[in-house]
Amino acid sequence: MPQPHIVRSYEEELERLKDKVLELAEECEAQLQRALSALQEHNEVLARDIIRSDERIDALQRAVDDFTVRLLAMRQPVAVDLRNIVAALKMAADLERIADYAANIARHVSDLGPGDALPPISTVIRMIETAQRMLSDVLQAYRRLDLEKAVAVWHADEELDRMYTRLLEEVRLVLEKDDARFRAATGLIFLGRCCERIGDHVKNLAENVHFIVTGAAYAGHPAA
Repeated sequence: MPQPHIVRSYEEELERLKDKVLELAEECEAQLQRALSALQEHNEVLARDIIRSDERIDALQRAVDDFTVRLLAMRQPVAVDLRNIVAALKMAADLERIADYAANIARHVSDLGPGDALPPISTVIRMIETAQRMLSDVLQAYRRLDLEKAVAVWHADEELDRMYTRLLEEVRLVLEKDDARFRAATGLIFLGRCCERIGDHVKNLAENVHFIVTGAAYAGHPAA
């Protein structure tokens, strides 16, 4: 465990930085949950609200960016402190992108109304739920600096990739039978791609937790 800092204010600033990252993360979690609800309920009003809320996510990311720059300039951190600050900057960028993809899911709710739903929508729903679990788990890993959980999340992305491949095959089979459903099928592929990319960004978050704890990048195998 890192030793407490002699300057208490510095310790408090590092905690505030972590709190800012977690505040941003919690907003991203909420956006993803709301996007799932909008999709399941075909709720276009909720979808539009999600899109408008993206501005708040951007503001929270800027707040993290500004705080990290201030810490780098004022404290000139080294070792684990520097890793925490650099990781916070990178994680904020990944979280903002996750929120962007949640907003993109919301933008396509109108393309998949009750009359347009195709059977592969169930795979998209499972992909979003999987991405949610991954995001929740990696945030727990960040809060506790839990290396084992971070590594588990990193590998969980493989399942999300497999689900995306399965979705593409399911959509192909639908179009073979009814190519008039092209618009809805294209929407499903877009949603699946959003989920796959969310998984990639969660994987990046896991890599940053690994970096904070070990000082090294994760390359797909346990730390020595």
